[in-house]
Amino acid sequence: MKDSVSTMETVDIMVLGILNGTRPLRAVKVLSNGKRRFDPVEKDRLIDAAMKPGVSVARLALAHGVNANQLRNWVKLRRDRHAQGALRFVAGQETSAFVPV
Repeated sequence: MKDSVSTMETVDIMVLGILNGTRPLRAVKVLSNGKRRFDPVEKDRLIDAAMKPGVSVARLALAHGVNANQLRNWVKLRRDRHAQGALRFVAGQETSAFVPV
């Protein structure tokens, strides 16, 4: 019987690779209401990692000291922005009534 790696084991290995050397996301400012503002570069890096296929967003958020729902919201916002940008690009292209000869 040949040894094979299951899909879940592969995903766990990928997540562990991303999590190696992790530290909490650095807050650059804490507002009076307790909300934190994070370093934009580190935040973008975390969102990029969360968008990789098979990555556990909850596990990634936990490892970086961020609420999982917050990270999911950031990922959703990024996807929505990219989708809107693509729609604007397509909608902004003008079509000509004439066909080039």
